[in-house]
Amino acid sequence: MPELRHLRYFVAVAEELNFSRAARRLRMAQPPLSVAIRQLEQELGAELFVRSSREVTLTEAGRTLLEGARRTLADAERAMTDARRAAAGELGSLRLAFSWSARFETLPALGQALKTDLPDVVLFTEEMWNARMADALRGGSHDIAVALCPEIAGELSYEPLRREAVVALLSAQHALARERAIPLGALADEGFVLFPRELAPRLYDTLVGLCRSVGFEPRVRSESFHSGWELGLLAELRVVAIVPASVARDLPNGVTSVALCEPTDRLETDLVWRADDSSAALAAFLEVARRVFEPLAATSGPSGAAFAG
Repeated sequence: MPELRHLRYFVAVAEELNFSRAARRLRMAQPPLSVAIRQLEQELGAELFVRSSREVTLTEAGRTLLEGARRTLADAERAMTDARRAAAGELGSLRLAFSWSARFETLPALGQALKTDLPDVVLFTEEMWNARMADALRGGSHDIAVALCPEIAGELSYEPLRREAVVALLSAQHALARERAIPLGALADEGFVLFPRELAPRLYDTLVGLCRSVGFEPRVRSESFHSGWELGLLAELRVVAIVPASVARDLPNGVTSVALCEPTDRLETDLVWRADDSSAALAAFLEVARRVFEPLAATSGPSGAAFAG
């Protein structure tokens, strides 16, 4: 099998049809070039050039080899380029799990940044409850998670990505739905639509903690907030819930958001990944994410103030 350097030498001579010019192009002396072409011809058992004192022309075998040699060199160059790009994290794929509320603003912002900065890294996303994320990351089915108040587990790294204000979601018929802002305590007598605690324990406990911090124990209704959202039934449920402010960007019909005067806690979204994951694509993704939400890049986490799922 010819060496790649011999193919490069051959293509240079075939394109220049002059050994002196080809040698200058290759930045080498002419005698070693002539020797290398002779070696290639001997290996192939065919003359590649017709040489005379006045000109050099390709033989039929030479013309046939030229097309394949160009293709082989192009493939080799592309493979080396791809290897370098993969080593820099510019090629590859990532499997990302995300909390429900990340779909409204956080995930689209990351997606746009990734498209601009790392267009050849393919991102596969899956919405997932926080209670499943640690096992998904440790087991290798997912590479990175974008989670609100993630469950804390060993062997995982955590980094805060952003913090958001808390808002109340109310049905449009609620007596407080037209207010610009209300204290959370104004909802003390209401029934809150949440989710089963086992699906996201820290999120659930954080929500309850926000209510307790302003002096009341929330009464939790049996309906599921997320099922009501997906089925378009929140308005009929006369929903009362607490969510990150970004959720208000795309509310169902019959549901409105109202700012809260207090608590002042902000809801934190974290990046979570395996501590031993040395993937270049993951490292590149993390750098992109840090630029998107730069103010939080240097802070520590995860915090205890968060809600969603």
